[in-house]
Amino acid sequence: MTFSILGYCTETGQIGLALSSVSMGVGGISPTHSYSGGIVVVQAKGNPRAGIAGAKVLDAGGTASDAMDAVAAADVDVEERQIAIMDREGRIAARTGAKNGLWAGEAVGADRVAFGNVLRGPEVVEAMARAFDNAVGRPLVDRLLSALEAGRDAGGQQGPNGRRYSERGAAVRVVGTDAFPEIAALDLRVDIQFDAVTQLRELYETYRPVVALRAMRAASPERMPDLADWESEHMADRPPPAVYYP
Repeated sequence: MTFSILGYCTETGQIGLALSSVSMGVGGISPTHSYSGGIVVVQAKGNPRAGIAGAKVLDAGGTASDAMDAVAAADVDVEERQIAIMDREGRIAARTGAKNGLWAGEAVGADRVAFGNVLRGPEVVEAMARAFDNAVGRPLVDRLLSALEAGRDAGGQQGPNGRRYSERGAAVRVVGTDAFPEIAALDLRVDIQFDAVTQLRELYETYRPVVALRAMRAASPERMPDLADWESEHMADRPPPAVYYP
């Protein structure tokens, strides 16, 4: 009961993930992130141990296809899972097990894979793929969030009784900065909210200015400004919670 997208930006070399599910805390269950910057997603009854097996292969220099073999070998219930992997070079591997709840499947393109299970139908992943493809030239995070919103608007998750599931968990992660191509430039989650996709967009729009600050902190910590002053200057339009207790 999850829909997700993995995407690659040919302009920046970044890779990223956006996902949403009726499952709470899905951002801490389904994806596993390798130290080399790759992403392994095991959803539909997620199995973090299988995800770790794939991440280890990526860290050892294996491709997304190699990692897929490792995930499948590590999980006796692989037919219950839906798996998608993107390595740091943007290569993709995807697999939907035969025992996934319908509708389940994926839409694979040169730079992305949209995939999901227990969905209204294939139109959900098709809408996600179109939204991502039509947003070429925009920042990768915007393309990923737009794809997630398109999946929601196309019907999202639907159970066998015909009732639509709400999105209660959502996450977005983008890997790659100018100084450190293997680390996350952005990593945000909404764990327990109704319509978590909308909540994730709101969270990102508030957090957006912080992306550059965090990159500077990692690359040049001596340049780190006073946090309260910086937020007052750069986040006045969408202020975050106060820095200090009153």
